[in-house]
Amino acid sequence: MNEAYMKIANSPVMWIACGIPLIWVIIQAIVYYQKSKKAALAMGITPIQISHATKSASIASIGPCFVMITTMLSLMLNVGAPLAWLRVDFIGSVSYELTGAQMTADAMGIEMGGPQMDANFLCAAAIVMTTGCIAWIIFTLLFADKMEKVNMVMAGGNKALIPALGAGAIIGCYSSLTVDRVFPIGPNIWAIIVSGGLMMAMTFYNKKAKKQWIKDWGTSLCMVSGMISATIASMI
Repeated sequence: MNEAYMKIANSPVMWIACGIPLIWVIIQAIVYYQKSKKAALAMGITPIQISHATKSASIASIGPCFVMITTMLSLMLNVGAPLAWLRVDFIGSVSYELTGAQMTADAMGIEMGGPQMDANFLCAAAIVMTTGCIAWIIFTLLFADKMEKVNMVMAGGNKALIPALGAGAIIGCYSSLTVDRVFPIGPNIWAIIVSGGLMMAMTFYNKKAKKQWIKDWGTSLCMVSGMISATIASMI
């Protein structure tokens, strides 16, 4: 890869440019947490329950963050650490960002990681990765506050069905993310089998055991176990 290109991609100017919007995201997270805590107290949730929920959510996020960090390395090799850090923190999908970078390279007629990569590619990739996700951001901005009405319509006015709709949406989301990894059958399938099987086993066991650490660490343990099993399978 062009050394001059990586020098530009990892330059102090890029760190400053990418760091400013990330500071704004951190501020948003703090404000959101404070407002959520205030709303929870107004609903009668105790400070201890809020603290416990915060701790559980923080622990549960370790697994997804670990996956993102490991896969982000490939993005860093192509667009530099600052831009990769910015994009993954904003969107959280390394596969989307890599696709955007690859489409940019294809459109410019250059090879990802090749010597032809320069500042023009970096600028174009940043524009493609940013503008490509604007549609769902605008959709969320315009319709997020109306989803409660949509839920009620889908549930036929029966509030008891809303949790079932939420569960179905989560199952559909994870199924969409995993089903394309099943065929053609290869090492990837072991990540699904091991992580899914371990999650089922831990869930059934914890119905009787009532272990808090399983609730806190279950998701992270299953994700890491799936990654390890797929890695081992690919080496055999």
